[in-house]
Amino acid sequence: MSTLLSILEVLSIVTAIMVAFSPAPDFWHIYKNRSTGNVSILPVVMIFCNCYAWVLYAYQVSNFVPLFTICTVGMLTSIMFGSIYYRGSSDHAYVHKVCSVAFIVLAIYTLYYILGTSGVTNQSDDAVEKTLGILSDVVNVVLNASPLETMKKVIQTKDASTIPIILSTIFLVNAAVWVAYAIADDDMFVLLPNALGSPNSHDIQSSMSPDFVSLKENSAV
Repeated sequence: MSTLLSILEVLSIVTAIMVAFSPAPDFWHIYKNRSTGNVSILPVVMIFCNCYAWVLYAYQVSNFVPLFTICTVGMLTSIMFGSIYYRGSSDHAYVHKVCSVAFIVLAIYTLYYILGTSGVTNQSDDAVEKTLGILSDVVNVVLNASPLETMKKVIQTKDASTIPIILSTIFLVNAAVWVAYAIADDDMFVLLPNALGSPNSHDIQSSMSPDFVSLKENSAV
C-alpha cells in the first residue's frame, strides 16, 4: 500500500498543478488582447479559496506533501491569474463583488481556524480537524461547480464555446486521481468532494455536445 500511496501522491501533485495552471491558455489571451472576452473570474477565485481552505486543513493534519505543497502553488497561480484578469477586465465592479464575497467567506473560515486551534471553542484537535475538513469540502464542491456559471449563457445563446472545456477536463482528471489517493490514505474529507466533483465535471463536458444544445433549444420553444 505504501508504494501505491507514493505513486498516487506523485500523480495527485501533477494533476493538482495542472488544475492550478489550467486557466493559463485563456488568461494568456486576456494578457495579449487586454480583454477578458467570455472568460469568467469565478473559477480562478474559487481555486484560490479552495487552496486556501485546504492549506489550513493540511497544516492542521500535518499533510505537507502533497496537500499543503500543491495548494500553496494553487494560491500563487490564482493571484497571478486574478491580476491578469483585473488588468484586462472592463467590469471591475463585478470582480470586486466576487472577490469581496470570497474574502468574507475566507475571513470566517480563518476566524474559526484561529479560535478552534487556540482552544477558544473548547474542541479537541480531532473535532477541529473534522470541522475544517467539512468546511473545506464545501468550498471544494463549489469549486467543482464553478464552470457551471456559463451554463445559462450556453442555453441562451445555443453556443457551447464559452464553457471552459480544458478547465473541466482537468478538473475531472484531478478529481479522479484524488479520489484514488483519498481512498489509499483513508481521508474521507478529501474523498467526498472529489467523488462529487468527478461526475459534475463529466456533465459539464457532456453539455458541449450538439445534442445538448439542441435539446435546450427545443425545450425553450
